[in-house]
Formats: sequence, structure tokens, C-alpha cells
Amino acid sequence: MPLSRPDQEYAPAPGLAQRWANRYIQGYFRRHPALAAPNPQALERARRWIITWAAVAGMISGTLIGGAEWWMREFATDNWNALSLREQLPYWASYMVVAGSITALEIGFLYWNALRGVASITRLAGLHYGQTEPLEPDIQLTVHGVSRAALEYPTPGSLIYGVDPHAYLGGWRITAKALLYRLKVSLSSFLLRLLLRRLLGRLTLRGFLPVLTGPLYAVWNAWIAARIIQEAYLQARGPALVKQLMATLADSDAPIRSLVAQGVGEVIMRNQHPHPNLVLLLARLLDSLPDKPQAIDVDWPATLHDYAQLTGPSRHTLLSALTQTVLLSGTYRGARKRFLKEVFATCQTPLLEKDVKTQQQRLLSGEVP
Repeated sequence: MPLSRPDQEYAPAPGLAQRWANRYIQGYFRRHPALAAPNPQALERARRWIITWAAVAGMISGTLIGGAEWWMREFATDNWNALSLREQLPYWASYMVVAGSITALEIGFLYWNALRGVASITRLAGLHYGQTEPLEPDIQLTVHGVSRAALEYPTPGSLIYGVDPHAYLGGWRITAKALLYRLKVSLSSFLLRLLLRRLLGRLTLRGFLPVLTGPLYAVWNAWIAARIIQEAYLQARGPALVKQLMATLADSDAPIRSLVAQGVGEVIMRNQHPHPNLVLLLARLLDSLPDKPQAIDVDWPATLHDYAQLTGPSRHTLLSALTQTVLLSGTYRGARKRFLKEVFATCQTPLLEKDVKTQQQRLLSGEVP
């Protein structure tokens, strides 16, 4: 029985918004042929423009929202401070309509900018996609991943080749995480505006409200855009890097590849997120095993025991593969950092964090880690 497609494991039932985002990105691919290799100069220009447009949107919306409140306080009434809360309510209601409308337009633009940005970054990162339909499974997996990154969607909680991404979550925490993911884009900017309005509203320099809020919203939007673009770039590099990693494991014994697969499953559970690169890597590892299992059952204590028994080249191969696994799934910190420390300690091998960070910088710059 053939192994199920990695894109279907990752997104078995994509929602309406993601399907629309997928079509947008696939349409972009049809209009723009794939590159033979990453284009660092074009990547840097694209990054700057995507972040700049997000910042400009924040500057404009922040200035308009801050200016609306300033106008309301200074010109809508003769003596704002003398009004009771009941008398202020009609003005606040009008202000909320204006602020909400501007925020909605800004969020719509940010979604479009993010989708256009991840499509451009994915192409410029050298993803080898074809222009015919349907896309290859690994490319379709990347499209699923970057579209979810652009929409700031949480990844599905379904099993990935038997691995439960939410194994270390439970009960209300799963619901809370999903809710926060869905609200963070639509409410984060709006809540920031309310917070800043409360803080700046206590200042005596009320007339500077539009001047102060605009730059702050610009910085906030730029930060979010930079995060999305970095994630899209990492996912676009994924298929090529996974292929290279599997080439280094081609001469290793099947038990070593099985142990690497156990580590990949554990990283997915610790990240609480099936990163598309790890989904693809796990699919390739399972397909390379003699019995081609459809799923794995991660037994981490037993796996650590097996890790400790490795010596010589086998140990080096395992540690190198798991280091690249960690870097394929995101920034070297938090759960990923703790995972790698535990593995190296189990194998009684010093973890040279400086080297890991150097590999990460090379990966994000377009070089092979």
C-alpha cells in the first residue's frame, strides 16, 4: 500500500479561505516560471517591499484612527472633558465605526500583501514547481504551508502519519490555542490601538496622538510581515533541503533512518505544530524504510535509549540529521533548542550552539546548512 501524500496528511480538509489562498498562489506560479536557483538580490528587494507596504498601511491607518479621536476631542464638542459618559457615548460609537472600518480595510490589505508576498518569496527562494495542474505533492504541501502562514492560520490538529501534533497539549489548552490563532490577526492590531489610545489618552500631549500612533502601528505591521516572510522562505527551501538530507541518509542503515523518523515525530509534538518541512521529511523517511510503514508510534524514552547505544559514524549521522531537522522547522530556540540539547546529552556529545546558529544563518541566507 503506497504511503499517503504529504499534502493530504498536512491539510486533509482545507477551509474556504485556505482554498482561495491556494488558488491565488497557484495562479501566481502559472504566471511566473520557476527559477533555477534562489535569487538573493531579488529576495532582499521583495522582502523590503513587502515589509514596507505593511508598515505604510499601519502608518496610514494609525494616523487616521489617531486623527479621528483627536478631531473628536478637539472639534466635535466645545468642552469634551465636561461631558458625562452618557453624553460621550454617541461620539464614541461614531469613532468605533470609523476605527473599525479603517482597521477592516487595513487587515484586508495586509492579507493581500502577505499572500502576494509569500507567493513571490516562494518563487524567488528557488522552489522547483511546474506550471501544470495538479502540482506535485511536495509542492502542493508547500503551497498549503505558505498560504496558512500568510493567513496566520493554525495548522490542523489531525494526525500526521500517526503523530499527534497536540500530544503535549490537552483539554482547554487546545481550544484556547485555536481561538487565539484565529483572533490574533483580526484583533491584535485593534487591541493594540485601544491599548495605545488608553495610554496616550492620559498624556497631556493629546494633539500628538496621530503622530505617535502612526509609527507604532507601522512597526507592529512590519514585524508581523517580517515573520510571515521568513516562514514562507523556510518552507519554500524545504523540498530541496529535505532531498539533500535524504541523500545524506541514503547510505545509512534502515534502523538509523527509523531513529531519525522517531526524532522528527518528537519535534512535531514538541513544536505542537506539524511544520510542512517536517511532514515532507517524515514522509520521505517512512517511504525509505523496508516495510514502508503508513505511520509511526513515537516512543521517546525507548528512542533515547537507542540513541545512547549509537557510536562512531552512526551517532554522527543521527546528530547531523536531527540538527537539520530542527533547523528545518524554525528558529533555534524554545522547544527545538531543548530537544537538540536532550539528544546531544543522551549521545554524550557536546552541542556546539555556535555551529548550529551558523548553520541556521546559512540556511536563511540561501546556502545549504
